[in-house]
Amino acid sequence: MNRPARRARMTAVLAGALALATVTASCAPVREDDPDTLVVSTFAFATEEFTQVVAEPFEAETGIRVVLDTGNNAGRLTKLRINSERPDTDVVLISDYYAQIGKDMGLFAPVSSEDVPNLDAVQPWAVDPDGYGPAYTFQLLGLMYRTDMVDEAPESWDDLWAEPEGGYALPDISVSAGPMFVLAAGEHFGSGPSDADAGFEALAEIGPDALQFYTGSTELTSLLERGEIAMAPGLDNFAMGSVEAGQPVGFAAPEEGRVMTANTVQVVEGAPNPAGALAFTDFLLRPEIQEGMAEALYDKPVALGAEPTPLMEQVSREAASDPVASGYHQGDLELLANERSAWLDRFTEEVAK
Repeated sequence: MNRPARRARMTAVLAGALALATVTASCAPVREDDPDTLVVSTFAFATEEFTQVVAEPFEAETGIRVVLDTGNNAGRLTKLRINSERPDTDVVLISDYYAQIGKDMGLFAPVSSEDVPNLDAVQPWAVDPDGYGPAYTFQLLGLMYRTDMVDEAPESWDDLWAEPEGGYALPDISVSAGPMFVLAAGEHFGSGPSDADAGFEALAEIGPDALQFYTGSTELTSLLERGEIAMAPGLDNFAMGSVEAGQPVGFAAPEEGRVMTANTVQVVEGAPNPAGALAFTDFLLRPEIQEGMAEALYDKPVALGAEPTPLMEQVSREAASDPVASGYHQGDLELLANERSAWLDRFTEEVAK
């Protein structure tokens, strides 16, 4: 896709998200004090499994009816901003750097262990340093590859820059792995994970020869499972379904540039059901709920009392239980939040040209 076409596509996607959020907001009934209902804004995938593992048990225990409002990170954050004066959402499950944007906008309320006791029983990195909602699951960036097309498991990002036989795909900047990949390249080829200039310069070297820029996990796994590519940067949970199905797909963590992302749970500022939102946050951090999500959703747990599944340990090894001890970090979330719009343009002009 040429540069003008890609720019037009990105503009259309962002405009569409805003328009959809505006229409939804204008049609939604206004909720005032509403202790009997909890509106949870969440991701659009695996909603049936999430309902069975999280929403229904919470409803059974508390008597609070859970309503899911689904969509992508950008569209849901836009809807929250539009409705910030009179929120109709109580809880938001959202990626970490979108959570940072929401915090900067004043859309989320701080939480404490007094209101969320299980906050004291999660991995230390999962606790928000500014006192907002914690991470409740995490994903690791690495190299997904075809085990039958690559002679040895990759050990470095250099293996991708060597342009493996069989071809490779790269993440579009609009998906979670995209900004993480910039950080990882900056750390590996530059002075550190905040060295975006080095990251973009390195990506510009391999962008023109990428067979595809993927925009979703199913697109990436399909490319690998069909043997259309030999390698691609991706998140470890993307690999788990393929591995579980017996596909010749592996996941490798490069020695340097180990970047992870997290999904966070945020209480909306001015939520119609703040007590229910805090109770739901605490419920989500329970070890048994965390393990249920791990089994059903490939979501690696952050609760200290929860164990990753054998599949997670097979794919992600020791990092499945302790990513920080394995050298992983979230990178500079403030940088991602502040530069996201500029990075969209920069990626189009320098990498996907």
